[in-house]
Amino acid sequence: MNPMLIVRGATLSGMAAAARLARLGHEVTLDRAGHAVDPLPRTIVLPATWRDLFKKSGAHLVTALNGAGLELVEAPPTRHELGDGTVLDLPAERGAQYYALSDAFSEEEAGRWRDLLDDLMPVWEAFRRHALEGTEPVRTKQQRSALWLDRTVADVAGRLTTPLADVVLALGPERPGMAALPLLLERMFGRWQVTEAGVPQPAERLVDLLWARLADRGVRIVDSNDGPADIDCRPHAPTTRWWQRRPALGTPIDDGGQLRASSTSPAGAAPWGQLASAALAVYELHERITGEDPRPTNKAFTLPRLG
Repeated sequence: MNPMLIVRGATLSGMAAAARLARLGHEVTLDRAGHAVDPLPRTIVLPATWRDLFKKSGAHLVTALNGAGLELVEAPPTRHELGDGTVLDLPAERGAQYYALSDAFSEEEAGRWRDLLDDLMPVWEAFRRHALEGTEPVRTKQQRSALWLDRTVADVAGRLTTPLADVVLALGPERPGMAALPLLLERMFGRWQVTEAGVPQPAERLVDLLWARLADRGVRIVDSNDGPADIDCRPHAPTTRWWQRRPALGTPIDDGGQLRASSTSPAGAAPWGQLASAALAVYELHERITGEDPRPTNKAFTLPRLG
């Protein structure tokens, strides 16, 4: 029989890691450790991370939503209040963005916005390799450039010539250019919200469904546990940014042998980043214990039958 696994921190990452491990057949204790899920944005970006979590921990997300009388539907456009007083309702869809920005500013500015987001596509692919779906170390100047670590958000915003630049600058002008990725993700994956009978609900309703999933999977939940954690899901302050770590320190989710997954993991603090960091940590831990590779790239792997 496999040993009881300890996941420390009832954060979003901690809950996701515990649910995934339990579905893989492990006995799991979730140690709350004084931590809880941070408030979630009302709108949901990258819903595929939620769908993958529910699929890999039991029934599909839509089944869980239906059972609670909930739906996941498209959210209305994002409202931006720009520095010159302009109020901009920015849709998520590519074509709708172009027409909205053409009307608000000009076709030329709409084209510059479209091209900026198009240029973020390779950045997203690099981010997926290094932080979201993999843990490839950042070693070379070319890799840093591919992640837009050689420019700031202010540099990115400088490609726009109207108050539209305020939308980019709001992400933090001194942050690395990679921080502009959320602009692309909204266009690629849309913006979504939970509703009940057509009424918008807080995204925490998904967390309620996740608590129910933990109960279904038999996860033991305690307020404290003195044993060492198999996955530490408490937010921590890394000594260096993840892309500055030397390869000898191991993967970004594994600091000297301790697996971590949290809002301070390489994938970031957004809910989709926390869910992705939990998945990476679970893949690594399951392989260490069983020798099985449960990653999606291993097409031969199948989840064990539910009892």
